[in-house]
This record gives sequence, structure tokens and C-alpha cells, in this order.
Amino acid sequence: MRILHIHPSMLAGGVEAMICATATEMTRQGHEVTFCSIYQPKPDDIFWYRLPETVHKETLGKQGTGFSLKEVFAIYRFIRKGHFDVVQLHGFFYYFFLSVLLLPRQKFFYTFHSDAKRENFKWDVRFFWFKKLMFRLGRVRAITISPASQLSFTELYGCKSALCENGIPIPQVDDVPNPVDKARITSKTKVFLHPGRITEAKNQLVLVKVFRRLIEEDRDVVLLIAGKEENDAILQQIRPYFCERIQYIGLQTDVPSLMAKADGMCLPSIWEGLPITLLECLAVGCIPICSPVGGVADVITDGKNGLLSKSSGEDDYYQAMLRFLKQSREDTARMKQWCVTSFQPYHIRNSVKKYLQEYAK
Repeated sequence: MRILHIHPSMLAGGVEAMICATATEMTRQGHEVTFCSIYQPKPDDIFWYRLPETVHKETLGKQGTGFSLKEVFAIYRFIRKGHFDVVQLHGFFYYFFLSVLLLPRQKFFYTFHSDAKRENFKWDVRFFWFKKLMFRLGRVRAITISPASQLSFTELYGCKSALCENGIPIPQVDDVPNPVDKARITSKTKVFLHPGRITEAKNQLVLVKVFRRLIEEDRDVVLLIAGKEENDAILQQIRPYFCERIQYIGLQTDVPSLMAKADGMCLPSIWEGLPITLLECLAVGCIPICSPVGGVADVITDGKNGLLSKSSGEDDYYQAMLRFLKQSREDTARMKQWCVTSFQPYHIRNSVKKYLQEYAK
């Protein structure tokens, strides 16, 4: 099967990590896979460079920001000439409206990587009527990544989607000194990692407020925030909280190795799809402390393979952190083991199997 995955870029993020893993696994299963980046790849597009040689890489070379009709026509020409069996879209639906209209025999699939309502903004709002029509007619087949994501799609579009949960390969962890080791102040310091871009969705302001409360209570904790700055206003809001015990370490290229040494992973998000970082966390036996949003609550059973706060609010997340800090060593060890066990359904092989089944229908 000749499969095209197309996305604006391959920056360091969960969607990009999922595309990289999915495309790689599809080639391992004998399919001819092409990835096309709409934007010209940059040095920090780490998943562009992680794609193996078995995946054909193409780019349309877009340089400037913002929507342009030039790329709409370029995408149409690229898909038409490629003679792909399947075109897998991963966002920015408006870039593909011409291709969907003028290539009636082409199979198009569109993966929702978050709550369906959250994927409609700016230009997506203007094209919503067309998007909804294409899904209802089955012209573009929708794929959602968790039961919560699937429900949000049905409520918004009034039709069904296929369910293909996110998956990842088992992470390769390097046992070398990293920022987690350096952050431990005493032998009893508990180091927590927050892997996420600096954005509204990740709720970093609540996170640093919670950790300041814990530090003021003389709890031996450290928080490391690892992610690319995407919203400078939020970064400036949380910057006054930075200190020896609350550190912003910027974009990291090997998050699983950090989580493997951390005591816990913090994700108090306001909204999510099914975070790749959560799956990486489980795979390496790191305990997640999360808010119950999106697909997170579909993966985490509170008190078994992680802890769920009652909401994304400061007080509720603070209480979840207290629960973690008060549990016994035995409970912590048991929870770590359950993390590893609960990861098994989310191996990339299972995810790709479901994608291929949908493609074959």
C-alpha cells in the first residue's frame, strides 16, 4: 500500500512524534510510506530528522507564516502526481479542500489529535461547514485517538469516526547523567518533570503555583519544565516562579530518558487528546499525575497506574500532588509496575494495525 502522511512540519511535539512512529512502523510492515512537510524543515524539526531512510521525505518548502492559496494548489498537485492509495491528514483541513474536491477517487483520512472542538480555530472555523459535509458524506474518513476524542467528534459533527488510539514504540532510554540527576538537592529530593510546550493548554501557571505552595511547606521537591516556548505571554507569567526548585530547562530531545529518572510526570492540562508524553511516561515506569481531560482519563486509572486530580484547577491539582507525596514506598513501587503493564495496549504495532484496517475498508 502506498501511504502519504502530510503535516505542516515536524516540530518537537506529540502529534509529530506520533506521525514519526506511525510512518516508521508502517514501513516495517512492508508498506511504501511518504511523509510530506508543508513548511521547509528547520534544524529544530527533530522528528523530520528521526524519520528513517525507509520513509520517503518530501517538502513543499513553504517559508512564510500564515495561510496561502499557493500551498493549497501545491498540495493538490503533489497528491495528484503521487498516485497514493491513502492520504493521511493530520490537521489544518483548509489546506486540503481543493484536493478533496478535485480528486474524488482518492482515499482521504483525517486524524483528530485533540478534542474535536479544539481543532477548529481561525481558518478552520471558516471551512467548518465544508469539513462537516465531507465527514458526513464519508468523503474524508475521520479517525479519533481516544474514546473521549471520539465522543467530542460525534457531538460536533453528528456522525461516527474510527477509533485508533495513539501508540508509540518502547522508548530507548539512555542511562547517562541528565538534568534530572543534576536537579536533586538531597538524596530524598523528589524530582518531577513537566514535558510540554509553553502553551495555554498545558496549564503551566497552575503547575508552578502548586509547586510554590509545596516548596513553602518545606517539601523536598523539584519541578523541571521541559518544552519549547510557543507562548511568550505565558512564559513571562511563570518566569517569576523560577528558582532552584522550579526550573525551565527548555526543549529536550530525549524526554523518555528524563522521565525514566524522574519520580513523577506532571500534566495538569486544560485540554488534551491522548498525549504521547503520557504513553512514554507509562512505558518507562514513571508515575503520571494528571488532570482528567481528553484521553488521559481513558488511560489512567486513579490510584493504580497514576493519579488524577478532580479538575485542572490549582486546589485540585495540589491535592493530587499531596496524595502522591504521602503514599508509601510500596504503593509507589506497585504503581510504577502498573504503569509499565498498562502501556502494552498502546504499543505502536497495535495503533498501526487499526490504521491499516481502516485503510483497507
